[in-house]
Amino acid sequence: MPEARGSFVRMLQEQFDSLTRSRKEIARYLIDHLADAPVLTAEELARKTNTTSSTVVRFAQHLGFSGFSEMMRAAWDEHRLASTFDEAEDGQLHFRVVDDDFSGRSLRTDMRNLEGTMRKNRMDEFMDIVTLMEQADRVFLSGFFEAAMVVDYLYYYLAIMGLPVASITSNSEESVAQLSALTEESLLVAVGFGNAHQFLPRLIRAARAAGALTAGISDNDLSEVAKLADRNLYCALDTASFAPSLVAAYSLAGALVAALYARSRKKYDARLAKLKSLPLSSDWLV
Repeated sequence: MPEARGSFVRMLQEQFDSLTRSRKEIARYLIDHLADAPVLTAEELARKTNTTSSTVVRFAQHLGFSGFSEMMRAAWDEHRLASTFDEAEDGQLHFRVVDDDFSGRSLRTDMRNLEGTMRKNRMDEFMDIVTLMEQADRVFLSGFFEAAMVVDYLYYYLAIMGLPVASITSNSEESVAQLSALTEESLLVAVGFGNAHQFLPRLIRAARAAGALTAGISDNDLSEVAKLADRNLYCALDTASFAPSLVAAYSLAGALVAALYARSRKKYDARLAKLKSLPLSSDWLV
């Protein structure tokens, strides 16, 4: 193994002897391929190390990370640090400018995220959630932190389509009060990534206690959101920086909107035509 230069690789080397065989395979790959590893999805890293994606996620959590994405961000940060300094003959590290293809790396990462998301999800589970959204007396959308942006996207287009929808993106009294409208015919769509906001699992439990069905959108099947929800969809969030990529999450949300639209195209077209005829000052989206 190469000599450790930063804290991430050093941590892998220090813990290596105490790891299980499968975890050693993952650690060895990360150490030997630090430059390439950060753009891999959990499934791709699992294939390269002859393990499983769940083993990869548990490995990240074993190291103290919240999940796979956080571990890969640490690997990326270390790769960037190693690429930005040269060691001179005097043993000192000297900064140098790195001409990195940020746009290309980010786009390639997003392409892998989309491919991984397509592989991870089952069509029958996806269509079940579409049906539940279509039949629910009200769809409650909830997510916090970055997930709130995906919730806002879904809320906007479901509202345009005229579906009864509510959005909960904070734990304020006004926001949570919307849950009083939950019935056995309602659906809660909970969006949460990594260690989701602690309030999100509580919302799922509250919805289930009210007899409502729940659907989760998360980044792995070991998350608390996935464990609690009745139906689940998954999206890859791997990133070339510290900020998780939401491309696959938005794409999945867009797919739900597209599937709903396709089921009643004429009805939705008529509503959209009516909305377009309204003045720009109209407060229809209230």
